[in-house]
Parts: sequence; structure tokens; C-alpha cells
Amino acid sequence: MAIVFTKLLIPVDFTLNTEIAIKKAISLIGTDKAVLHLLHVVHPRRPLVAMAAKTQLDQLAQRTREAYPGPGIKTHVLKGGVQKMIIECANMLNPDMIVIGKQNQRNRWGLPSVLQTVMRWFNPNTAKVSPDTLARRTNSPVLTAKPGSIDSRTRVIVIPIRDFLPQRKLEWGILLARRYRAKVHLLAIQKDDHEETLPQAFLKAYHQLRESLHHPIEFSAVTRHDLARATLSYAELIMADMILLNPATESGIGGSRHISDLLRRDSKIQVLDVEPYKNN
Repeated sequence: MAIVFTKLLIPVDFTLNTEIAIKKAISLIGTDKAVLHLLHVVHPRRPLVAMAAKTQLDQLAQRTREAYPGPGIKTHVLKGGVQKMIIECANMLNPDMIVIGKQNQRNRWGLPSVLQTVMRWFNPNTAKVSPDTLARRTNSPVLTAKPGSIDSRTRVIVIPIRDFLPQRKLEWGILLARRYRAKVHLLAIQKDDHEETLPQAFLKAYHQLRESLHHPIEFSAVTRHDLARATLSYAELIMADMILLNPATESGIGGSRHISDLLRRDSKIQVLDVEPYKNN
């Protein structure tokens, strides 16, 4: 795979979330031909809010062009439910990645600061956005980052391996390791503590990474109990900067929670949800 990101989708809420997402997107792109698509979603029955949001989004695009003159910037204001519109926009654009900044533990989007007073006149509820649902419904990898990662470099990437070869996740691991010159740690997810040999899928993944990357591949193993928490604990132990997961099956924390909900606001760990190929 070529180390080129040419089209990134960034949902915008005009808070620190947006700054985080834009900085992370800029760190990914490797060509001046890349385009950042800034998307803001408004309620369909709030035309005044939509007009104000369009102005604010255009101003954000101009500031981004001035700060990062390389990539192109395109803006989109859509009306409807936040998550639904992100999915529709992604399915229309087919981006290389969706990048989301996330401040708090609950997966909630803040309101645009300049619009908060206006929004109090209507329904003040914020909209829930699920990174793993976005990844599954759009087939685009979804990167979620907290404020603690905004200025950090990606040096260590963790990839958990279960009982099948996650080919697409490995391809993204190779791509990102090359892009950031990062080390990769494979984490074998075993059925129980009594397994004496590593799963065959893990061994295949290890050899594939060794053939594609020029530095040593580190590895370890954990049992399958609470996969997401075990993966996160390992990532924190080795001071990793990114975890690559299959959405829901590996990034889900019971109910509708996402592994990023467990991260502190100052955590530098980014989570990338990568939907497997259909034959996985």
C-alpha cells in the first residue's frame, strides 16, 4: 500500500475536538494533493443556526489553510442527525479515514461555542457519535484521539490478533508504521492461560509484518477476558501511542460504549477502528 492519504473526513463541532482532529489529519497526509473535508451537522429545523454554522465553518477553513497551506480544504454543512449525516457524507466521499477528536469520557459532541446561547432556545441535547458504528457503516477507518495526543508523535502501535488473520488491520498497521516510523507490538489474544503455543493467525501476522517492516516486531499475549480492557492495559503498560482494533468486536466496552471512553482526557493513545475485509 502506498503511504498516501488523499482524502480525510473531519466532523467539526468548533471545540477542541476539531483542533485535535485537524492536527491528527495533518500528521497523516503525505501529499499536497490531499484534501481535508470539514463536515458540520445542524438540526434541519434551525435555519439560523445553519447559516451561522456555515460562516463559522468557512472561517475555520480559512484559518486551517493559513496554518497548513499544503492540503486543500472543502467544507460541508448537512442537516439531520449527526451520526447519520457523518455516515452519509462518508459513503458519498469514500475517505481514506475519518478523524474524530474527543474530549470527555462520554462519547458526546460539544455544541459550537458561538452558538450555545441560540441552541438553548431549542433542544440542548448533544448527539452521540460511535466510532465503531461509523467504521462499520462506512467501511472507512475511524481514528479517535483525545487532547493528550494533540502534539504527541506516534512511535508505538499495538495490534491485537485473535483467532483469524486480520489482513486489512495488518495493512493499515504497516502503512502507519511506515508513515510515522513507528514500532509495532503484536498482542496475541488467547482463549485461556493454559495455551502453550501462539495461535496460527498470530504467527502469520508476525511473519507478514517482519517481511514488510525493517525493525523488530515486539509481541506479547493476554487471555481473551474483556479484550478491550486487556488491550488498553497492555498499550498503557508499554506507553503506546495508537491501538488498531476491529470495530465493536475489539473496541466495544459493553452496551454502546467505545474503548476511547476508558481513556483519560490527557491520554496520548489514539484508537483506530478498522473494519475487516468481508472474507475475514
